[in-house]
Amino acid sequence: MSTVLHSDAAFGAQLRSFARAIGQIVLQRNAATGALLFAGVLCASPRLACALVIGAIVGNVITVITDSADSLVIREDLYGFNGALAALAAFTFIRDASQATAVAIVAAMFATLLASPLTRALSLRDLPIFSSPAIIVTWCWMPLLADRGEVGALGPVRAGVAALTMSAFAGLAPIVFASGAVAGAFIAAGLFAARPARAGWALAGSALGAALHGLCGTSDAVLLSGACGFNAALAALAIAPQGARYAFVAIALAVAIERIADCAGIAALTAPFVLASWATMLVARRVEGSSKGGGSHVVHPHI
Repeated sequence: MSTVLHSDAAFGAQLRSFARAIGQIVLQRNAATGALLFAGVLCASPRLACALVIGAIVGNVITVITDSADSLVIREDLYGFNGALAALAAFTFIRDASQATAVAIVAAMFATLLASPLTRALSLRDLPIFSSPAIIVTWCWMPLLADRGEVGALGPVRAGVAALTMSAFAGLAPIVFASGAVAGAFIAAGLFAARPARAGWALAGSALGAALHGLCGTSDAVLLSGACGFNAALAALAIAPQGARYAFVAIALAVAIERIADCAGIAALTAPFVLASWATMLVARRVEGSSKGGGSHVVHPHI
């Protein structure tokens, strides 16, 4: 009986660690965050939920092979999130399930392997890697393998307080390549479980990002779909610990980079969030004269 109980306890610990690794997608080392994020993806698309699990498992396996058991990556549950994001991208941009699965596994593997050298390079500036490994790997295969189909036109929308609120929640869903206010609400609930202020910052970032895109001429249909909020939401989450003024700077910068990438025809993914956060962190340190609130290590911030 004691052996069974010990086995169950070990499995529970591994499951919590796995959930915390998924939670790192939204910068939170929190099992409840990871579980609710997975639930949101599952509600939006069971296909994407499979991709999330595949990528996180591949990231876990590669990390166990390449890192020691007491490494920072394993202690902080950082092994799965870039692999998960790389796999999600594969299932998003490749229609064929078998091809998407193959690309997802390879992309997750390379994204996880790339994390270590990127961490060493960025440690020179004391910057976290965020989702940069997954972005780089996805950019490498997209020109060759991504399906190019016509995007359906968005239908007419009715603006209002309810629609704007729903769009703020929907703006969180594209963080995991999902869509819809329900998926976004699960992500917001996961952030709330970690700390209520984090959910507030994410929703504020999503709403403000959409508003800035609206000022730049984006149509109401696109704004209310939630397609314009995710980079701003992530930037707000990453930079809010350094102060509200820096968070707003990061949001504005993320939107500006997103607009430039869109005009250039580049699939930006979460690169605007990453670049805006890095730039704001460097500026904040120069202005403040210290590394204030950026995180306890250079792999991923604790916020």
